[in-house]
Amino acid sequence: MISPLSSAACGIAFITASSILFAEASSNPNEVIIMERNEIGTVPLADISITVIYDNTSIVEGVEPSWGFSCLIEGAEEVILFDTGSDGALLETNMRTLGCDPGAVSTVVLSHEHWDHVDGIDGFLRLNPEVRVLMLESFSEEIHGTVAGYGAEVVDVEAPGKICTGVYTTGPLGSDPEEQALVMATDRGTVVITGCAHPGVVEIVEQAGSMTGQDILLVMGGFHLKSFSDEETLSVIRRFRELGVAHAGPGHCTGRRQIELFREEYGGSFTGLGAGRVITAGDLD
Repeated sequence: MISPLSSAACGIAFITASSILFAEASSNPNEVIIMERNEIGTVPLADISITVIYDNTSIVEGVEPSWGFSCLIEGAEEVILFDTGSDGALLETNMRTLGCDPGAVSTVVLSHEHWDHVDGIDGFLRLNPEVRVLMLESFSEEIHGTVAGYGAEVVDVEAPGKICTGVYTTGPLGSDPEEQALVMATDRGTVVITGCAHPGVVEIVEQAGSMTGQDILLVMGGFHLKSFSDEETLSVIRRFRELGVAHAGPGHCTGRRQIELFREEYGGSFTGLGAGRVITAGDLD
């Protein structure tokens, strides 16, 4: 086990790209190792595809919508499933409908322990237990036990960490609940994938930018803005612009009205989500 890098009043540790400590998975499934990283590895964006498997809406016939979120990242050194939605059977059905092989997944990243992001893990592990599962150390004994019970490798995340070349976790951010986001450093900028962004989507973007030192190419996932007024949402959008976020892809818990405001403000740089959406380099020109 390791301790978080540092703490702040809001519960978020901010770090700089020039001097960064990463926790990297070791051969011990219950341990991560602190190591120094002075450079962030990158992955070619042209190699990457991100498929939305699970979302509140669907854009592909035969792919069922349901409350929750999951997406599949392919083209890096590992095939990564980020979150599992709320229903493992539906997760499997949507994956197979979209031509995604559950057996090809090597790593599962669980953003936070809310049912609509983790309840699909049991069903997924029935299909493919030969994975490592990155979850926050603060996750309950129940979910730790469920994952370990299938023989999957459990990796407790307590700090920013490397998943594979160019792909990282922010480590735990915020509280009630703690949450991690996925950060992908590409040759065209940083891609940030959020589950629900309970710690604040702006704070997550700031953390990701400080980790990679790159411009932010895309932020996608749940932004947790559904209770925000128009002005509050526009304030988030203005902050995205100030942070240089080139493309915005709000979904899941962002809220319908809030998503429409992003669509209006980002125009051609708006990246619509929905189950069945596949995002590749050509969508981010």
